[in-house]
Amino acid sequence: MYSGVDNLDDLDDSTRDIAGLITHLTTAAAFAARTVHRGRNPEADITRRQVTRLTLTVGALGHAMADLAKAVAHAGVLHQLGSLPRSPQRTTAIESERSQLYARIDSTRRQLNQAGGRLHQEADRLTAPPTPNRSPRATSATPVTPPSSATSRRR
Repeated sequence: MYSGVDNLDDLDDSTRDIAGLITHLTTAAAFAARTVHRGRNPEADITRRQVTRLTLTVGALGHAMADLAKAVAHAGVLHQLGSLPRSPQRTTAIESERSQLYARIDSTRRQLNQAGGRLHQEADRLTAPPTPNRSPRATSATPVTPPSSATSRRR
């Protein structure tokens, strides 16, 4: 019999971890933003780019958190379905909810991996020594894109 309790425990841990990352990165961005001087010098430009990358990553984590929250809702429905009398409709409903739960978990994992990869690439760019006679290259801010509409339609 499927209870969903194990999934809820795992989702609880994951939710706490992502919320901690959001808090940590937001705090780091706020601290860095307070240290930027008004001038346009290479050090201030690097700090501004750091703030931008951190805040964009927080936005991506927010999208991952939203998918994770929907996964929690599916786990709750599975928990309820597990207590119903056995029937073909119950079996179909459990399969559907389980599929949607795993789709949300996969989406969350994919978004976290992408956000981490982008942040890692930016960190490498920010720590690379500038080439002689050139200031560090400004990177364009890539806006955070929400999950695809196909993913968003799942509940």
